[in-house]
This record gives sequence, C-alpha cells and structure tokens, in this order.
Amino acid sequence: MARALVTGSGERVAAVAERLYAEGLEVVTAAAANELDDLDLGRIDHYVQLPVAVRPLGETLVGRVRSFLSDGLLGRFALVERVLPVLVESATVVLVSGNTPGASLPDDEHSRLALLHVLAHATRAEMATRGVQVTVASGSRTDFELVRFALRGGEDPAARLANGSAMGEPPEEITAKQYEDWRTEVMGLLQVHG
Repeated sequence: MARALVTGSGERVAAVAERLYAEGLEVVTAAAANELDDLDLGRIDHYVQLPVAVRPLGETLVGRVRSFLSDGLLGRFALVERVLPVLVESATVVLVSGNTPGASLPDDEHSRLALLHVLAHATRAEMATRGVQVTVASGSRTDFELVRFALRGGEDPAARLANGSAMGEPPEEITAKQYEDWRTEVMGLLQVHG
C-alpha cells in the first residue's frame, strides 16, 4: 500500500489527509519536524507539505520578520530534509504556499514563493537520481487539487514565478543530470568554503 505524509498546521492537514486516505493510501501526519522523530515513517510515496502557523516573536519589527522566516519558511527546509531519506523512487513532493505573516508584518508574497521554489530546486537536485517529482502549489488550491498534484505530479501555473523575460516564457526544463551536476557543484563549494 502506498504511503503519504502530510505536514503543516491547522485543519487543512486533516482534510488533505482524509482525501489521500479516500484514494486508498496509508496516511501519516505531523505538524513539525520534531514530531517526525516519534513516527515510523518507513517509506513515503507522496509528501504534501502545507504551511505551518507561526507566531512571530521579537522586540522589533526586524526581529519579528526574522522569527517569521526562521520558524515558518526556513523551518520548511528542515521538514523536507528530514523526509528526504524515506522518499521512495519516483515519489511526489508538493510544497504548498501560504505562510503569510499577518497584518502586523510587511509581506512580500513573491519572495515567499521564491523561497519555496529554492526549496523545490534543492529537493530536485538532491533526489535527481531517484526521479522524485516536486511541485510548488498555491495555497489557494482546493484540497482535491493538492491531492491530485500529490498523486500525479505536475506544475501549478498559479505558483509559477516570472522568469524575468519580457514574454513571460516558462524557464527551460532542467534535466535530472543537470540537477545532479548542480548538487555536486554546490556540495563541493560547501566543503571547500564552508
């Protein structure tokens, strides 16, 4: 039986998990990376990462933004890193946007989405030899649509970043070999300069 993992906070985790279960999958849920330590993950065929609720802390606006980024968006990198070893060959990963800082902090939706795309590219590079498909999906997608991405992969045009070209053309397809080469280069730089 195929297994799915859904992480994030709020009622949406249960709703997405329920839809995956209705598709015949065994489903495991967790709200944070430390909760994964208490679970027997075994092998994961489909991973849906929903946003986590963050309560920014800090004495200054800069401190609260830092807290929002480190506990919310950057915390999502820790979750993916923890899940990487249990992803099976040809697994699907869906990174769902939606970490909004609320009215008390300045927001830059494009930058938040760009960080999710950085996470997606790093995940693709790390898992290039195993054929893992990674989708960045808009938080405005329905639970049904998120489950469809989890089961079939694909691209969400609503979560696409502009590539800077005047025509708005999508970026060229990056092959698994190119991701492997990029990963090797980055890891070499980290070892030499880290």
